[in-house]
Amino acid sequence: MDDNLKSFLQYVFEIVEGMERRAQGNDITSCQNCGQTYGEFKKSGKLGCAACYTAFRGHISQALKNIHGTGDYKGKIPHGQGDKYSDMIIKRELAENRRLLKKAVEAEQFEEAAKYRDVINGLQQKISSDGK
Repeated sequence: MDDNLKSFLQYVFEIVEGMERRAQGNDITSCQNCGQTYGEFKKSGKLGCAACYTAFRGHISQALKNIHGTGDYKGKIPHGQGDKYSDMIIKRELAENRRLLKKAVEAEQFEEAAKYRDVINGLQQKISSDGK
């Protein structure tokens, strides 16, 4: 791993750890399977075992959200291959708009929800017309 990237990730993890300690009022625990602590993970950049992913899930996911802006992985589509993967792109848009629709309805933002509903209907029509 590049030293600059490693230093940056350690810095981010330290910030997140400090915020979590303040919020929870306690220290971060270690992995029950291998005994690795979160501090050891931060220093090495490597987890000790598969169970570490579960033990440090909240810490890792928060750090990734801070770095990437989201915890959701949407995958990649090769450049210049949009036509080949158009169904996948539309399905992603559908899923995202459904998520936003649900969020708008829960927040009782019905005008916003209506916009998402219309987009979803348009995408569904596009899928059904492409499938014919």
